Amino acid sequence: MTSEKSDLKPYDLIIIGSGNGACAFLSHYLAHSEDNDARVLVLERGDSFFNTSDITHQINWTKSYAEGNIFKLHNALTPDGKPIISGWACTMGGGGSINYTMIHESSRWLAEHLGHKESYWDDLKAELNAKFERPDPSINETPVTQHILETGEAAGFQAPNPGHRIENIPSYQDYQTYSDRQAKQLYQFPTQFNPFGQRTNSGVSIVDWDDPRLELKTRCQVESLEFAPIDSPEADGSKAQCVAVQARFLDSDQTDSIRIPLTRGGKVILCAGAASPRLLMPYRQTLQNEAIGQQASDHIVLPLGIYLLDKDLKVSPKDVYGPVFATTVWQPEQSEPGTATVCCFDFFTGNFEKLWYIVSHLYLAFLLPNCVKRVVLRTPWLFAVVKNTVRILISIVNFFLNFGAGIIDLLNGRPWAPEKIELITAIVKYNPARTGEYEDKDSRITLDFFAEEEVQKTQERRNNRFNQDKTVAKTVIAEQLPLMEQLGSKPPCIVQCIFHCLTKIPFNQKQVNRYVEAYSKRFLLSEQHMAGGCLFGSALDLGESDRSQTGKVKGSSNLHVADLSAVPLPRISPQMTAYLVGFHVAKQLYPERSG
Repeated sequence: MTSEKSDLKPYDLIIIGSGNGACAFLSHYLAHSEDNDARVLVLERGDSFFNTSDITHQINWTKSYAEGNIFKLHNALTPDGKPIISGWACTMGGGGSINYTMIHESSRWLAEHLGHKESYWDDLKAELNAKFERPDPSINETPVTQHILETGEAAGFQAPNPGHRIENIPSYQDYQTYSDRQAKQLYQFPTQFNPFGQRTNSGVSIVDWDDPRLELKTRCQVESLEFAPIDSPEADGSKAQCVAVQARFLDSDQTDSIRIPLTRGGKVILCAGAASPRLLMPYRQTLQNEAIGQQASDHIVLPLGIYLLDKDLKVSPKDVYGPVFATTVWQPEQSEPGTATVCCFDFFTGNFEKLWYIVSHLYLAFLLPNCVKRVVLRTPWLFAVVKNTVRILISIVNFFLNFGAGIIDLLNGRPWAPEKIELITAIVKYNPARTGEYEDKDSRITLDFFAEEEVQKTQERRNNRFNQDKTVAKTVIAEQLPLMEQLGSKPPCIVQCIFHCLTKIPFNQKQVNRYVEAYSKRFLLSEQHMAGGCLFGSALDLGESDRSQTGKVKGSSNLHVADLSAVPLPRISPQMTAYLVGFHVAKQLYPERSG
């Protein structure tokens, strides 16, 4: 339901956001809450998933991903003011509604950051994964998927191990020591689409939206929380109780927000991604919780070059985002500075026309000077204009590529068939060495990408400055360029020159250092999945002594966080971690009914 009208009766549970964490939370809550008469309200700033059917079909999801009304930009900057293209999904279902990468963090990592034993997380994954009902990803592989797997294995990556999957969804594997053989892994994951390209099993699909207790309001932006002081501080240190939220309906002519109250004993669950710590920031003093807004981060993303696929390989819409992750681990030499860093490669395939939608926002990083990007980050309408302009430029390039290919076909006595030109590209992503934070001013998020640190001089290392992010990028890109050349052939030299001139993306190892240096100054780009900002164990209660406190914002009595902002940035694609956090908080707050 999207009406702005409200009877203003108090709600027992208000969930802010309807992304991955919210969907997983609701899937458990609705099945196991003992209050059958509870009034549950879900507030979503974006559009209703049910009214945006184009994102439910595989052919159109890349277009939806590129549209400005779904993909929004953060005002993300480095400490010295360099802009970062970093954004968030604004639609019911969150990032999971326009993307579909399915891989969990390791249970060891989850136990370290969220408590509980590794076996607990294995069991939780099994229960959550079963809700998605995903098939074995090795069944009905496309020729392109087979090509990526075979090429990766030939390049020294370990083949996907079915033993690393729970209910057909893989988990990243930790190792005691990272030998070259162990560190290079391939993970094959199932997608959320059926064989006909229809999205059937996303986060939205695991929730019973017809439950009579549940009320959904989309296009509704929560602007603030309302707290009442607790006269006698509780034993858990609670200073204030959330009694209402202030929200504004974006499609309404009314500019004033409305007050949505909670019942006595009601709860608010924040599942709004980066908006969760942003909503909490004004109340740090009220809650006496200075950890709010700290330790935020997103993956550094570096796009690689485009390569021509073998014409004999049949490409399908399923291959636009290949269902394969290749991971490797950078680690410093003995006695050298730095910490081991997991690097993940994602693969994208299709003709230029299909690919431009998914890469158009990437090219904002390359084609705009920093002074313009700083303005774009704070001006949504300008972002839409610039993004569409970039898309037009890419379509012009696509026209000349197809025209040239068609002419070559005719000169060689072949039919005009430019659509047969299929491309493959990849990105490499990894955690930055330092975390960032949310700022009060201008809704800014500071991300400390490519930060330098002072290190001790040695005979071998005369420079006392060390930049781990640059070192990681230079090393792993140089190591994996041969893999890209095996996946496809380099484009003609003139195309390479134009592409390299505009983006500095390398096609040989001599160009790698220059690319990373230029990227760190002018082309900063994140994965668009902000994590952290209100972490378990610092801003949030781990719930170790009392499960009913799990995810509770310290200083509050009834406010919980159940999404990716509650954990540090996962080392691999974070969407399944977001689902898992929401599911974990729900399981702890609402134990399953006995019998």
